[in-house]
Amino acid sequence: MTHLLSKVFLVFGGCMFAAMAHAQTKELLVPTVFEAGHFYATPTARTGYTPRLIVDTGGAGFGGLYALRRDIVSRLGGTATTCKLPDFKVDLVGGISFRTGAGLPSVTQPRPCGADAVILDADAGVKAADGMLGAGYLSHFIWTFDYPAKKLLVEPQDWHPDPHAVRVPLSFVHNQNGERGSDFPAVTLMIDGEPVPLLFDTGATAFPTPAGLTAQHIPAVKGEGVTSYIIKSVFEKWHAHHPEWRIIENGDSLIQGTRLIEVPEITLGTQRVGPVWFTERPDRNFGPERMSLWMGQTVVGAAGANLYGRFRITVDYPHEALWIDSSCQTSGSTYICQHG
Repeated sequence: MTHLLSKVFLVFGGCMFAAMAHAQTKELLVPTVFEAGHFYATPTARTGYTPRLIVDTGGAGFGGLYALRRDIVSRLGGTATTCKLPDFKVDLVGGISFRTGAGLPSVTQPRPCGADAVILDADAGVKAADGMLGAGYLSHFIWTFDYPAKKLLVEPQDWHPDPHAVRVPLSFVHNQNGERGSDFPAVTLMIDGEPVPLLFDTGATAFPTPAGLTAQHIPAVKGEGVTSYIIKSVFEKWHAHHPEWRIIENGDSLIQGTRLIEVPEITLGTQRVGPVWFTERPDRNFGPERMSLWMGQTVVGAAGANLYGRFRITVDYPHEALWIDSSCQTSGSTYICQHG
């Protein structure tokens, strides 16, 4: 998640299509590449073109639609159209088909104007990809992000977690009828003895400077890696309470002067993980007129793949839960997790 405004706008109306969308009976391996902590779906269109679509739980889309850059539409054999919905108009694309065995799972429920994807304009913040599988598309399935194996799987409708898996609640905004109002999941971490509500964001992207890269020890490709975000006011609070927590000035290049802070330990469900680096973001990015507007609660940042990127995790949208494989490893003097 790098461009909040586009994501917030494009998810509007996602509550119209909240149910599971297919009759899948077995696990499906999605074609992907794994790069610097991010999954990119790589389906092959019948035209022969293979797009790179970042898999981003905090990303754009609505009503079962994924998102594509405008300049990619013709390469996929799609047709752009303007769709008139009750409250707004939006540019969509239809007519995309993929080669057998090399496509994406299909959302079979009715979609806006029968389209496949929503069109992203050039300023939508998608730089290293042709588009994204965002919140409005992902929410129609159960997804397993197997980070150690670098595989992305769609689970069948009757999927059940391993008995030893750790359950972490995901929360969504609901209307008075209990229907989901948006598809952005929130997750609560415990940090320094306090609950910290965050967007669950597999697409949270770092743009580390040389100093940031050296401190975090993260892989980066074309200047991009993974991170978690925290708003400036919470960053300042942590620093005031814990001056010993390391800070890197000018650690990220997306916004000039961005700092990084190293949190020694966070708790996710019953898993303790640390250390974890957070990238500073302006309070307004997650404020009541932006991200928090769509979350049904105030969120103060985003939990990215640097938190859970060494686990096999399953995002169970129908049951609003995150499941974490409880097998843990250590690396040198740094622990990845341990049971509480």
